[in-house]
Amino acid sequence: MLKDFDNFEIMDILSKAQKLEREGKDVIHLEIGEPDFPTPKPIVDAAKKALKDNKTFYTDSKGIIELREKLGEKYNFNPDNIIITGGSSLALFFSLASILEKGDEVLIKNPTYPCYKNFIRFLGGKVIYFKDENDLLEKITKKTKCIILNSPSNPTGEILNKEIFKISYEEIPFIVSDEIYSGLVYEGKSYSIKDFDENLEKSVLINGFSKLYSMTGWRLGYLLTSLNIIDDILKLQQNFFISAPTISQYAALKAFDKETLKYVEEMKKEFNRRRKLVLKYMKEFNWYVGNPVGAFYVFPYIGSDGKKFCEDVLQKKFVALAPGEEFGSKMNIRISYANSYNKIKEGLERIKEMIL
Repeated sequence: MLKDFDNFEIMDILSKAQKLEREGKDVIHLEIGEPDFPTPKPIVDAAKKALKDNKTFYTDSKGIIELREKLGEKYNFNPDNIIITGGSSLALFFSLASILEKGDEVLIKNPTYPCYKNFIRFLGGKVIYFKDENDLLEKITKKTKCIILNSPSNPTGEILNKEIFKISYEEIPFIVSDEIYSGLVYEGKSYSIKDFDENLEKSVLINGFSKLYSMTGWRLGYLLTSLNIIDDILKLQQNFFISAPTISQYAALKAFDKETLKYVEEMKKEFNRRRKLVLKYMKEFNWYVGNPVGAFYVFPYIGSDGKKFCEDVLQKKFVALAPGEEFGSKMNIRISYANSYNKIKEGLERIKEMIL
């Protein structure tokens, strides 16, 4: 099965960039999708307290009830139908494993997060890409089992329109909605599958703490669903991971405090400031971008081979970028603005020197 897997190329690029750094080069990282902000202090303090209180043992495989109740309040949902996982990717994998059978078709909007296709292929499914709502309608067949929605999108930073959610809910048997970036929206409204399937009777909603709360290394995600697959997902959790990291769960209880939410709002303001900076340079470079109003990515069309461009920029200007081919579009690149304003500006100036 692993023969059908592709490397997660962004991690390979990161490795090359780190090798250059070990050689003494000043590399600017615009490739990795990881907030540069520290985890909010209340969350860190709660982790320290959990250690002090000896909260270092297994929890209920669904997750500690206190955290599930907090999430239940947030989503107006039954805590018994919430499972805390070791990251949102694990929640996604467990969900697909519980839905798919060999030969099932899964619809994904292109360009897309590259790991989706690997999960589907590993589970014996077939990936079907679509471009927009009209193309989506044409791609639905009797073999269609599921659609993965991701809004805001990695890599584009764009939000899916209402029609795509509506078609998915009305026409497709199962929906897996990856909403990991839903808290990072700077303009407009990002729809949730819960706007269309309030009780999640045919959907799995996936989210986590990594991006919004700058907790990537804490490995904490979650899923909500009323589908009868909840018991199957729990079996996978019990057999493969037992439970999500205990200390991370107790720490995440503080994600809902006023002090933490205030910190998050300041972080979002700074992300938006960086986003505007990147868009300004995109105009200068005459690179086309869509409408990146969420997450922390811009996905410009550069009009040439994105992979070669990224290799050249890394070797000549020491700026690490992600090739668009990884995400399904060869003549694009992904720029992550999850770095400091000054570093982003310096990195874009270096690119400017090379192309203008």
